[in-house]
Formats: sequence, C-alpha cells, structure tokens
Amino acid sequence: MSLSGGVFAANTKSDSSLSKAELEKNLEQTQFINEVLVSLIKNTDMDSTLAAILDLAIKITNSEAGGVLLTDQSSHATQIMLVRGELTAEQLQRILNKARFIQKPVVAREIICLPHSSQGLREMCKVDPALRSFISVPMMVERKTIGILVLMHRHAKREDHRGHYSPQDIATISIFASQAALVLHNTLLKLENAKKEVYLETIAALVTAIDAKDKYTRNHSKNVARVAVTLAQGLKLNAREIQTIEYGALLHDIGKIGIAEEILNKEGTLGYEEYEKMKSHPVIGVKILQPVGFLQSTSDIIHYHHERIDGRGYPSGLKNEDIPFEARLVAIADAWDAMISDRSYRKGMSAEQALYELQKHAGSQFDAYMVKTFVSMFKIDRASLLSG
Repeated sequence: MSLSGGVFAANTKSDSSLSKAELEKNLEQTQFINEVLVSLIKNTDMDSTLAAILDLAIKITNSEAGGVLLTDQSSHATQIMLVRGELTAEQLQRILNKARFIQKPVVAREIICLPHSSQGLREMCKVDPALRSFISVPMMVERKTIGILVLMHRHAKREDHRGHYSPQDIATISIFASQAALVLHNTLLKLENAKKEVYLETIAALVTAIDAKDKYTRNHSKNVARVAVTLAQGLKLNAREIQTIEYGALLHDIGKIGIAEEILNKEGTLGYEEYEKMKSHPVIGVKILQPVGFLQSTSDIIHYHHERIDGRGYPSGLKNEDIPFEARLVAIADAWDAMISDRSYRKGMSAEQALYELQKHAGSQFDAYMVKTFVSMFKIDRASLLSG
C-alpha cells in the first residue's frame, strides 16, 4: 500500500502482538464481513450491492459519512453512485473537487488517508468545515480500479467522536476493499451479461424487421451470418472477431429499415434515383445502431460491406485494404447468399455458377485471398456454405 504527501502508512500490529480479546474481535469482524460479502455474490442488483458495500465500510471504520464511486474503464472518470451520512452527493463532489489528485488514474490505485493536520484535508475543509479526516480506498480487480470507497470522520457533536483513522482501520478497510471489489466486479459482469442478452434479443427483433420489410430477402441476414462465421473460422479468426462478424453480418442490412418499401420490393431494375436511395442503407444502418455501445464493433461491417477492392463500391469508394477486413469478409458471404438464393422474380444460381462468379470477380470486387479460402472450404464441406 503506497501512502504519501500528508498521508500516513498503516503500521499495524502483527498477529503475535495482539491480545486474545483483540484477535477474537478481529476474527469475529472478518467472519461478519465475509458473511455479508458472500451473501452478495448472488446479487444482480447494483444499487443494493453498492449500498451493502458502503454501509459495511462505514460500520467497520466507525465513519460518520462516506460515498462510493464507480470508474469508467474507457475514460477512467469516476462517478458518485451513492452517499451515506449527513452528506449529499453535491457536497461530496465539492470535497472531491478540492482533492482532484485522488481521482487521477495513478493515485486512484492507492489508499489515500488524510489526517486533520494535512494540507489536503485543510483544502477540503474549505467546503466542509465539519470534516476531520478522510480516506480514499480503491476497489481493484486485475490491477484495474473499478470503484473507490470514500470514508470520512466528521463532527458528530459527541464527546467520544473519533477524529482520525487508525493504522488498524486502514489495514481492515484495505482487506475489505479487495473483497468488495470482487463482489462488485461479479455484479458488473452479471449486469453486462444481462445487457448482452437484451441486445441479442434486440438484434433478433431488428433482423425480423428487416426480413418483414424486404419480402425478397427472407432469412438473408441469418444465411449471411452463418456463411460469414464459417468463412471466419476457415480464416482462423479468434472468438471475439468471429462474434463481431456474426453480429455485423446479421445486421449488415439494418439500414434498409430506412428505405421505402416500394424500392425494396420493386421487381426488376431500380431507376437511378431509386438506386441512389438504396445505396444510402449502409450509412442509415450505422446511424441506427450508433446509440447501442455494445454493437459499435459491427459498424465497419454495416458501413463498408458494399465497398469493392477496385474502389468502385459504395458509400465511400474505398480500395483494397482500406476496406476493413470484416467488411471484405461479409461482402463475400452477402454476395454468395444473394446469388444462390431463389427470389420471386428469378431462380438462384447453382453453387458451381456462384463459385465461378466469386472467382471471376476476385481481386476486383472481392478480396482474392478470402475467395480462394472460400473455394477451398467449399470443396471440403459444401453443406456448411449452402443456404440453410
């Protein structure tokens, strides 16, 4: 534990120097903490998890007030989630604003304890004169700070009021924070998984909406996703990349929701203006999914799956490797399913004819290496690449 700058280190007693009564008290307190934290393992409610962690932290340190902050893993910014004691979130924010060093990423990995005599606490007292001492304790998992416990001694108008945190308090809260971090992390993971389930249900609903609007492409999105995943596996992509490709392929035509049905369902060739409107669906798709953070990794696929290696595609006219890898892959799966699928106005190509078309346009429309891989895979296991 690193403590500096008006901050004191915890020089706790060793177990051998503790009295029997002290050892029994410590054991009882540890068992109580463990029981509370274990009871939270099954919890999926963030509010009650944070409340239990903060209430217990205040109890074991005899603090009069406190708060818990969560850390955004991308921006490293902290947000006050809960406060306790005669203190509002606005008051706590003003106190923290006087000690911005506490919220810096490097310092946020350390326990900071400010006694009443420290310069840091004197600055805080300018906005909270009742403040007597302050401690900031990171909750860390795998060297990442996921949250911060902030605890305070304040005037409680009692003669037995404690004005400082003892080395034993610091040692105890340090151990508690490491355990609480695991509980908090577990709750965050459960919430994230629940969010993903909701998003997957949303994806399924969106895919259904695409299919319902374009009567000529029933199951096209699912077929493209299945073929894209198979090709991705053949290209030895990792699990995360394959998942991105699957989601992106399912949603590659999501922008068609914004295209008029008379254009989508028109039999025969589209007019110039109609085609220009149809070409806008990748950009529309990106805009539709922009608010959904979970799906941002799919945006390149949605945006660029109609680009061509020779630069004659749309919407941006990208060439060669300027086209994102995932988009080049989905472009092949998209074209493949379009060629072999029956439409009400035409019969689908044979697999052999579609393979010929892919090879014919390899290096101009499609990525040549991916087409070569696709053809090799088809010769080994054609069933996995044919429409389901």
